[in-house]
Amino acid sequence: MTRRLVAACLLCSLVLLALAGCARIGVRPVSLNDRAGRLDRNALNSDRPSERTLRFLRQRDLEAALAADPEAMLMALDAEARAERDREAVFALAELCYLEAGRNKADQDKAAMFHLSSAVYAYLYLFDAGFRPQLDIYHPYSRQAMEFYNRSLANYILYSRAQGIEYAKGRELPWLMGRVRLAERHSNLAFAAEEVESFHLAYEFEVRGLSPQQVRLGLGVPIAVVRRPPDAATLSVAERYTPAVRQTYAASLLLRLDAAPGKERHGRLVYEADFEVHDPMKTDFLDIAGARVPLEIDLTTPLAFMMQNTPEPSGLEGMLNPAAWEKLTRLYMLQPYDPDKIPVVFVHGLLSSPTTWAPMFNGLMGDPELRARYQFWFFRYPTGNPVIHSAATLRASLDEVRRSFDPAGRNPAFNAMVVVGHSMGGLLTKTLVQDSGDRLWTDFSPKPLDSLTLAPEDRTALQQAFYFTRRPYVARVVFIATPHQGSEMALGTIGDIGRALITLPLTILKPLGAVTAALAQGATPPGSRAGREPKLMVTGVDSLSPKNPTLRTLADLPMAVPHHSVIGNEKKADTPGGTDGVVPYWSSHLDDAQSEKIVHSGHSAQDHPLAIREVRRILLEHLDNRAGQEAAALTP
Repeated sequence: MTRRLVAACLLCSLVLLALAGCARIGVRPVSLNDRAGRLDRNALNSDRPSERTLRFLRQRDLEAALAADPEAMLMALDAEARAERDREAVFALAELCYLEAGRNKADQDKAAMFHLSSAVYAYLYLFDAGFRPQLDIYHPYSRQAMEFYNRSLANYILYSRAQGIEYAKGRELPWLMGRVRLAERHSNLAFAAEEVESFHLAYEFEVRGLSPQQVRLGLGVPIAVVRRPPDAATLSVAERYTPAVRQTYAASLLLRLDAAPGKERHGRLVYEADFEVHDPMKTDFLDIAGARVPLEIDLTTPLAFMMQNTPEPSGLEGMLNPAAWEKLTRLYMLQPYDPDKIPVVFVHGLLSSPTTWAPMFNGLMGDPELRARYQFWFFRYPTGNPVIHSAATLRASLDEVRRSFDPAGRNPAFNAMVVVGHSMGGLLTKTLVQDSGDRLWTDFSPKPLDSLTLAPEDRTALQQAFYFTRRPYVARVVFIATPHQGSEMALGTIGDIGRALITLPLTILKPLGAVTAALAQGATPPGSRAGREPKLMVTGVDSLSPKNPTLRTLADLPMAVPHHSVIGNEKKADTPGGTDGVVPYWSSHLDDAQSEKIVHSGHSAQDHPLAIREVRRILLEHLDNRAGQEAAALTP
């Protein structure tokens, strides 16, 4: 009996002990965010491995070994991963090496070794077909591996920059299991590596004043490359129109490893690696080991970096003292000319400069099709000059580019040019698609130009300003907040002040004085048409007056190509009427426009996100129409 009682007590104890063990297993309520945060945690956003890597370590009882001697444990795990061809082990190695880099940051060389190791393992995880299971490049784990590659390579690049380590063919870089030997350097940037003055990781900066940020996730490290201003005498024809300043270009870096490493004595592994620099204006995807992988790009940070470090001349000075801008008046390209891309030319308005287009340029660059099919140019001019004079300069600048790059006039991309003008810039743009005849001159002078005795240079200047024909290479124009019928602001106090402060340059005053003198020599009796005095050559501000006869004539002349309007309304979008605060709807509206978009905006409508989307839509439509025309031309 006693023996049975002891046995029963022992059984109860075992049951209680088992129940106690089971009691430690269960669940507890947590918020969805806490649960998701735990599952999303990894070495990139915390100081601990991801749940995925922790599971891998626990299944192999490796946590203690990692804590005791991380480097030895990682080397042993590398051997196991290669022996078993275990892709999951390679991912764990990438994450654990990244963690070790952070834990060894006091020892810069060791931290750099671990960062390079993390990049190597992430690359192997993504592209080494010898590991199992087969990789799905679109799986979320693949995205994590790309992040480890990008972040680790970025950290190693920062270390190299700080230590003065530059690319040299054959240079060997230490990693956990051996060395990475640099092989070839490839770049599709428009300039040589020797012209690079400095480079900066896009990850190093936070952009302000320019949004949205045009970033596309993928593989590679986005950088801003600062090019040393080239010697004007050595510029190629394709680079002739790039500004003579420190240009900043977007690029992305990649370290491309060979498929299999070589082996040294003692079993050390050596990977050959090509160092690649990709231009995101030319490259969207990478072909690696049979996979098509998006290139990680950042287009906004380099643009903001350049604008901060290369201040633009004041638009106010360009209005008040046009002579100060004479040497700056020209067409500018941020990239060398590309004969396979359609030019889009931006023309700024009064009191402005090309920087006014930064939000528009940034927004359009976010579209990969636009990047691939278009190139973007900017025209700078002093807005204090009369509109017809500035328009003549625009036409001359574009004609010069045509002679430089397409003298025969046969390049289909050049002949599909789109011009976008804001405010006063829209008035300049109109003259590219109109034929003036003699209407502007008869508004100005009582006598034909040919009948006046003038110096050849004065006659030429007047001829170029008052007589023009449509440019055959301009296929479409877009007007943003353009005062086709003028702005009453030019009639008020603001106009009076601007008119009084503007000093016109001699290049404009001299032809005007010559016409006045020529008419005075052949004066006829008062009251006859031939005896009229010439109308004063107005300033840029006067050019915007609703009473200006030149403005009225330009409004009456037909336009020969499809044209579109983007109009601001201070009170409500998509509502005809009202004003943008400077230009009323009745002035910016065109009855024959192919499209009209009204955005809730002041006069700077070119900055509005819906205006940018509208220009994007128009440019895509332009591509579709061009494709249709080409297809029709090929049809028998």
